[in-house]
Amino acid sequence: MPAKNTISEQTWDEQAALYELGFKHGNQIARELGVSPQTVSRQMKSRGAVKGCRVSESVQDLKAAIDRKARCAALMDLSDSQRRRRVVEANLEAVGQMVAALLEADRQGDLTLAAPMVDRMASMLGQKRKRHR
Repeated sequence: MPAKNTISEQTWDEQAALYELGFKHGNQIARELGVSPQTVSRQMKSRGAVKGCRVSESVQDLKAAIDRKARCAALMDLSDSQRRRRVVEANLEAVGQMVAALLEADRQGDLTLAAPMVDRMASMLGQKRKRHR
């Protein structure tokens, strides 16, 4: 009897996510994993994966990327002084949002509520915040 092709649950879960997002189809997954298309179908069915049911998520990400690229291109068309002014305005707005989040968290008595905003600001500045537990 031939050895059974053992594929980890994590690999199947990753493939199911790609299947639902519309990045891969069943035959492609079968070829990559070295299993039959029926096995892929059975695994997707057991996980409740529906082909392409999460395509809207990837479309939203794509639209956001295209919008960012268009904004960047429009910014490059401005003069240096206009570009610097826009960057300063955006930075001030972001800092204002962070301060508002901190004030609201302080009002509620738990500063950890502002952590997502602080992490976002740190990410924008290219820093990674150290977490103390």
